[in-house]
Amino acid sequence: MDNGEGIRAPQAKIAEVQRLATALAARVRYAQLVGRPIYDAQITALVSAARLMDAENAPWPPMVEEVLTELARSLDGADPAPEEGAGP
Repeated sequence: MDNGEGIRAPQAKIAEVQRLATALAARVRYAQLVGRPIYDAQITALVSAARLMDAENAPWPPMVEEVLTELARSLDGADPAPEEGAGP
């Protein structure tokens, strides 16, 4: 984390972000497996954590990378919903 003065976050704080992101990714993975909803706030939190880790040049934990990659693939493969009233 940069506070605008070039001061970076202590390694312990980055490790905590990695730990919490891993725990959240595990919850998302469980929701996927049992067919429960995945909330936008969960995705937003994972993406924010990943951006923070990128900014700090910290590696993404494997579970975080796996879940975000799968979510991105599912979003890329999703067809946009047809507009109501649109038709041939």
